[in-house]
Order: sequence, then C-alpha cells, then structure tokens
Amino acid sequence: MTTRESLEDHLRKTTPHFSARLPEEQVLTLGRDLARELARAFSVSPPRHPEIEPAAIAFVDGKPVLEGGEAAGDVTEDLLQVGALLQSLATAVPVDVSWWLDGPPSPDLSSLERRAALAGLTSPHSETRHASAAAAAEALDAALAPSAGPAPWPLFRGDPARSGFRPSPGPVTALAPAWDLSLGPVIASPVLTARLVIAASADGRLLFLDRATGRRLYEAKVASALESSPALAGDVLHLGTDDGEVVGIDVRDGKEGYRFKAGSLVRSSPIVHGGRVFVGAVDTKDAGALVAIDAAKGKLLWRRKLGAVFSSPALAGACLLVGSDDGALHAIEAERGAVTWSHRLGGRVRATAAVSGEVAVVSDFEGRLAAVRLQDGGRVWLRELGQPVYSSAGLSAGLAVLGCHDGSVQGVSLASGEPRFRVETRGPVVSSPVAMGDRFLAASTDGDLYLLDAGGQVVQRTTVAREGLQSSPAFDDALLVVGSARGLHAFRIVR
Repeated sequence: MTTRESLEDHLRKTTPHFSARLPEEQVLTLGRDLARELARAFSVSPPRHPEIEPAAIAFVDGKPVLEGGEAAGDVTEDLLQVGALLQSLATAVPVDVSWWLDGPPSPDLSSLERRAALAGLTSPHSETRHASAAAAAEALDAALAPSAGPAPWPLFRGDPARSGFRPSPGPVTALAPAWDLSLGPVIASPVLTARLVIAASADGRLLFLDRATGRRLYEAKVASALESSPALAGDVLHLGTDDGEVVGIDVRDGKEGYRFKAGSLVRSSPIVHGGRVFVGAVDTKDAGALVAIDAAKGKLLWRRKLGAVFSSPALAGACLLVGSDDGALHAIEAERGAVTWSHRLGGRVRATAAVSGEVAVVSDFEGRLAAVRLQDGGRVWLRELGQPVYSSAGLSAGLAVLGCHDGSVQGVSLASGEPRFRVETRGPVVSSPVAMGDRFLAASTDGDLYLLDAGGQVVQRTTVAREGLQSSPAFDDALLVVGSARGLHAFRIVR
C-alpha cells in the first residue's frame, strides 16, 4: 500500500517544529534522494525546476518525490535550496538568507567525507561545490557507504619496501587526463585511498580531495611548508614538516592526534610498522637522526644519531634502511635503534633505498648506484652513472629505473647493474619513477610524464605542467596522481 504525505508532514513527526537536529544518517539519505530527484527533473526536455519547500515536496513510501516545476530556473540555485534545507535539518538552525552568500554553519557530522558531501550543495566556492545534481547524489551515497578497505597507495613509493611497484592487470598503453587542480606547488607524493586523494602542498596545507572529480573536501594549514610525503596507517595520516615536526592527523574527522618535534627539518617520508612511526630528521647541516615515535601517542621511543637524513626509511625484515648525508646507507634495528651495518657509498645519500628480495638498491649525489645485500651490507654491484641522483629507483621486470640530474632516466639490470636503457628528458629528474607492472613512469622537471616500456621505448609522453614536476607519482589500478609546481594532476590509466 502506497503511503503519501508531504515532506513537511513527515519531518514534523520526526523533528517537531524543526526544533531538533535530524540524525545525520537521515539527513544524508534525504539529501541523496532529493539530489536524485533533481537529477531526474533536470534530465527531461525542457528541464524541470521543482519547488524546494518541505510543504511542496511529496513524500511517498519513505522517499521524497519532486513533482512539477517550471522550465525556467537555475540548477545551482536548486542545489543550494536543497543544501540549505539539509543544513537546517542537520543543525536545527533556521535557513537564513546570508547562507546564499557566506554558506551555512557547518554541521558536526561524524566524518570529513560526510561534511564535504553536504557542504558541496551550498559552498560559495566552485572548487568545493558539486558539479551537478547527479554528482551530489553520488557523493552523498558514497558518504553513507561503509569504509572501502585498505588504501591502494598509502605511502611514498607505495609499499614499505619502497619499490615503487604495483602489479598491473594488463599493459598500460596510455594515460588520459581525469582532472587538474591549481593548488600551488606540490612536491610531496600523494596518498590514494578508494575514495580520496590526500596531498601535502609546499605552502604547508594538507588537502583532502575527491579522487573521482578532484573536488576539494577539506584542507588544513599544518605547517609553514610541507615536502615530506604523508604515510597513512589505519585512520591516521603521519607526515613530516619543514618546521621539524611529525604530525598525526585522523583522516576521518581531520583532527590532530599528536605533534612531535623531531629536529629542525623533516623532509623524509614516514613509515609505520608495529605501532611505530619511523622517519628521518635534519638537525643541522651535517647532523640528523632516524627517530622512532609511538604511533598512537606521538612520544619518542628512540633516536639514532646520523648525518642529516633526507632519505625515507625502507623496511627490510626487522631492520630499517635509511640513507644519510654522511655518505652511507644504514641498516637499523626497528626495535631498539641499534645499527646492524652501514654501507658507505661516499656522496650524500638522499635517495630512498628500494628493496627487492635479498638486496636493496640505492644511489648517492656522486652518481653511484649500488645493490647491497640485506644480510650483511655487502656490495653486490656498483654502477657509476656519472650524475648526481636524488631520485629513488623503481623496481620491476628485472630492472632498476631511476632519474638523474642531467635529465636522463636510466634503466639497469637489477641482477648485475649493467645498463639497459637511457631516455633523455629536458630537465633534471628528481622525481622517483614508478613501475606499473612491466612499464615505468617517470616525471621530469621539464613538466612531462614519460611512460616507458621495459626496453626504454617511450610509449607516451604527456605534458602536465610547464612549471615542472618534482613530485613522485602515486597510482592504483585505475588512477594516477602527481603533483607539480602548479598543483595536482590526475590521469585515468588506459590498458
């Protein structure tokens, strides 16, 4: 039997005289259903613009139905009216005309995603507003859905071994632009979850973006500057700052959990293992440390003094591998911070070691690339590249692929270090290549992305930002995101 009443009648049963807040699940569900109804009204020819008043909205079998409406109207105004209604129900604050200019008060919902889905209807800023009624319905529906599982790219280089590798369900043939966002310089590598892109900007902001559209969901000023790539573990994002701090932020609500002073500068990217955060720090020009912090409390557990540490720690069994400006790669026990072995290259080691099987591949500022045994730190092979290297190696298909300051991307045999290919770009390559199955992607300061096969042939060259690329790409099976001197750029992966 069909039950029919007005939305106003229904709401009076739930929230008499609109004097109490409606539970957020009901607000979001009503919003999703109203957005779907608007999308239906807009899809006919000519489009309908129904009246968005509780007394005029039919409520049939537990759902709102938008009937009638004039052909003349404005889509943005209709969405704003829906948003104002929902915000009023979520906050128990009557709708005010000022909301049309300044936006309504933000309801205290349980997650950033839910707040952003609702705010996208009424935001005065285009970059945070839903592009359409259909997009609003999709965002609200996603906000109602349960968590989507582990993040596919949770930290710098993708995994604790820092290999830059992710298996691919098929050969990558191209990258197709998905969205582009001008944020100012982004040097850190983004984090990808099933629903979000999380990026740290060079001016100290942490940004949460909808991965499908690039819509800005939330941002917070964290530090004076950020170049450390964040690491996500569970619901907490850990990142270093140019103020020398390590900060833990809950990605569900955006609240800061801890802030720990690790040194004068932290550009190393954290790694989280066994309830601990490990990250390199710079104290002075010549001195620094690897520090271990309690991931829940933000308290120091141990500190191993080294030269200045820009390199990010990689996990190798019970040890962490980290390079230092003292010219060596160090293996340090994760439990106590004791040095197991040190392998000296000579020049500053700011690249991050990449682990594969029983070896780690690492390079220095003098252009030396070495494979080092994890067991004892002994050298397996050494290759003189002849150019300073900041870029970390991507490992796949029996190759180690990395960028050099002379603008080349070089591939060498992982087994022997023998050269396999060299690709020239038009600017230094400080970004770290990633391995998409048996294909590699490198970003250059010339502003282009280079998609390479295992033989070094350029499959696709894509201009992203003339201002240049220093950020290392992050990707999963469907999407690739990279920062530039201009902002953040997303591409669909084509196979």
